[in-house]
Amino acid sequence: MKNALQHIRAFITVAQRGNFARAADDLHLSPSALTVQIRQLETWLGVALLERSPRHVTLTGAGREALPAMEKLLLDLSNIVSASQGLAAVRRGVVTVAALPSLCAGALAERLAVFRQLHPGVEVRLRDLVAERIVERVREGDVDFGVGVRSQFGHGLDFTPLLRDRLCLFVPAGHPLATGPVSLQALKGLPMILTGRDSSVRAQIEQVFRAHGLVLQAAMEANYMSTVLALVRNGLGVTLLPESADDGEGRLVRRQLDEAGLERELGVITRSECSLSPAALRLVECLKAMRL
Repeated sequence: MKNALQHIRAFITVAQRGNFARAADDLHLSPSALTVQIRQLETWLGVALLERSPRHVTLTGAGREALPAMEKLLLDLSNIVSASQGLAAVRRGVVTVAALPSLCAGALAERLAVFRQLHPGVEVRLRDLVAERIVERVREGDVDFGVGVRSQFGHGLDFTPLLRDRLCLFVPAGHPLATGPVSLQALKGLPMILTGRDSSVRAQIEQVFRAHGLVLQAAMEANYMSTVLALVRNGLGVTLLPESADDGEGRLVRRQLDEAGLERELGVITRSECSLSPAALRLVECLKAMRL
């Protein structure tokens, strides 16, 4: 039935006001137009809903039974419209993001603080994961999008570049490599503190060493970059980590290396055939200003 909700609203208003003229005035209709709507609704339902008299209107038995369900219907519809408008205006919502731990601890956290100021009603749920797990979470639809490393994703995923990150050498203050010329060759034979074998950083380091004909001497490994930095800080070795991993706590010196293969591209990973929610789109726009 066309305009069913409009007719239901007309019936509820008449039932509440107990008078066609007052109800018609509330609805900005003529009494005759309101009468037509009520009759069409009754015809559609196959029952009489109202008992009419010259001075007032009362509900029939069918009308009394139908009224609560119709009121709930309009309330539910109003809630749906209000929630949808809130989502569209980015006044509310939930965005789940999987991102590299090095970004979560630095540049990404700073952009999330900006996003919270702009959209305080949107909840952001952050999952700090290694690169491979980020791709899995995005592909499985467990997160709205990921922030990770460009790689060969295969069919079904898209990558939008955000920034470039470069592997740097981290050594304790006072280490021989803390000053003066430095290169990958200078790392030959030095004990290296490495991230876990499922880390994209570990894979990149191994690839760079192979490309330059160097033997990687692993002294220790840890899952988290913050742990790796703590081990280096305590003199257990040196490490190559993304510049985004720098925790700024001091007692470490970060050195830039000029060799090829040390740079990586970071960006947003999304499912190709799924559109992002308004809140997720706004968050992606906010992340585009991210700087290391």
